[in-house]
This record gives sequence, C-alpha cells and structure tokens, in this order.
Amino acid sequence: MRFGFMLFTRDLHAVGDVARLAEERGFELIGVADSPALTFDPYMALTLAAHATDRARIGTAVTNPQTRHPLIIANLAASLEALAPGRSFLGLGTGWSGVRHAGAPEARLETLASTVRQVRGLLAGEAVEIGGATVTMPIGGRAVPILLAASGPKALRLAGAVADIALFNLGTVPEVLTDALGWIGEGAASAGRTPTAIEPWLFIPAAISPDRVTALEEVTPATVSSGAYVLRGDLAAKRVPPDVEARLGELFREYQFGEHLSRGQSSNYRLAERLGLTEYLLERFSIAGTPEDCCRTIERLRAVGIANVCFNLGTVNDLMGTLDLFGREVLPAFAGSLA
Repeated sequence: MRFGFMLFTRDLHAVGDVARLAEERGFELIGVADSPALTFDPYMALTLAAHATDRARIGTAVTNPQTRHPLIIANLAASLEALAPGRSFLGLGTGWSGVRHAGAPEARLETLASTVRQVRGLLAGEAVEIGGATVTMPIGGRAVPILLAASGPKALRLAGAVADIALFNLGTVPEVLTDALGWIGEGAASAGRTPTAIEPWLFIPAAISPDRVTALEEVTPATVSSGAYVLRGDLAAKRVPPDVEARLGELFREYQFGEHLSRGQSSNYRLAERLGLTEYLLERFSIAGTPEDCCRTIERLRAVGIANVCFNLGTVNDLMGTLDLFGREVLPAFAGSLA
C-alpha cells in the first residue's frame, strides 16, 4: 500500500521540516490545500516541499477553477514540475472552503472537465481557447498528472474518464468503497481507458496517539468537515442511513466555513454534537486511535481493494509527531503490500 497526507498550511516555516520527515517516514504523496482565507499559499508551500524532498510526489489537494484561471493553474503546474520534475501533480476539485470564502459557487463538473482539457493543452504547448481568447504557454512542454477530487458517482465517473488520479472521500463503509472503485472504472470504460490507467486514492481524516481518546478528539473536527461536504447530493448512492439524512442537511446548512478544519471544539464540532452526528461521522470518516486501532482500520480498507490512502491531518495538534508515529508504527505494517 501507499500512503500520503494533505497539508493544511498554517505555518510556512515548518513546511520543509514536515515534508522532509514525511518522506523519511515513508509517505509517498504530499498534497497541499488551497483555501486562501484559511491557509498560506499552496504554491509557496509546495516550493518549500520540493526543495526539502527528493522522492515524494507533491501537488495541490486541491485547487479549483473558480478562484484560479485555467492559464494560472497551468502556469503553476508547469512551475512546480520544473522544481520537482517527474514527481509533481495537479489536484483539482469543485472547491469547498476556498470558493465559499471568495463568494463563488462550487465549480460544475463540466467546468472541471474543460479545465482539465485546457490545462493539458497548455502544458503540451498547444493553443487553447479560454473565454474567447486563444492562449499559449511556451514554458510548458511536460505533462503533469492530474488528480481530481470527487466524492459522488458523477464526479468519480468523470475522474475515471479524464484524470490520472482520483481522490475520493467517502469514508470506510466497504460497500461504498466498492461502489467508488466501480464508478471510476465505469468512467474509464466510457472514455475507452482501462481502469488501471487511473490511481484511486482514498482521502480520509486521521489521527494517532498512544491514547485512543486523544486521537478521536483530534480527528473529530475533520470528520465533521467530511460529513458536511461529502454527504450531500445522492445520499442513497453514498449509502447514508435514512435516520441521519435530515441531520446531515442541517449540518451542511449551519456549517461555519470560517472554522473549516479548526482544531478543538469549534462551533462545527459542537454543531455535530448537538445534532447527534459525532459517533456516526467518527465511525464512517476516520482512521484514528492507537497504532493498533489504525492498523486494524487500514487492514479492513485493504480487504475491499483500497491500495492508496491519503490522510487528512488538518486537525491534529502535533503534525510532526503524528507523521512520525504513523511512519514508525503503522506504515511499515503495509509496506510493499497490495490490495
């Protein structure tokens, strides 16, 4: 199995040390969040990560075409590839906290698909039509793998059709994970591709500690975030129990974007408690607890075909300690193993 993590950049000065330690401990992918109101610029962080690492794949997890023009996205992708040749990627999604703070709507899937085509064309040195203008980018010339963040049937089929990597956040329910891999495969088939052309990565909140209660407390805010943005739309397809549907709707309506991925008992944490959703969200959306707890959960994921796991570590209190403990006590148990 392969492991990665998402960096929610609160401290630029720590990025180099964090990335270096992660690579040393066996993390193979580092994604950096793009949420301008809450984190430092992802490309500054990725530049620091590029200089601190030699092997880890690095890229946005994720940016969006609502707050960044396709030409800017392509330019930034080409720039990162120049710094980290052969190990960069471009992560795209519809947007969540990033677009909300900018007063923009989430991108439509059609927009994501066209952005992928435009960016690929620009990176290949082609002339591309964007908004009525013909655009070229002479500094391109190298292909960059494109990751699409997707958490529903339509988005995952799109990822299978156009992306190189599919990052999906649907939790640990075995039937849902099997469905997700199937949707990616259906999208690939619709585009005349083989499913093996796309890397599926499960994105999931995580925390680890010698004390199980401490880890669960740390991961709870991230699971609340996942519930608010993932469990919308086709709830039947996402296998949401009918008795929690109404409460999830209220969670989405009352979610405070200014406290997105805030540590501790934020208003979103307390909202989930008031709605009686905390236990459900923890059970569905986390790899958390002692090293033994985490190994058991990952083993269950491997049993249903998950080979790549990207941790959302946005709400842990000690990121370096978390990476170190995962790297020493969990990742070695799955080194070289395949789903």
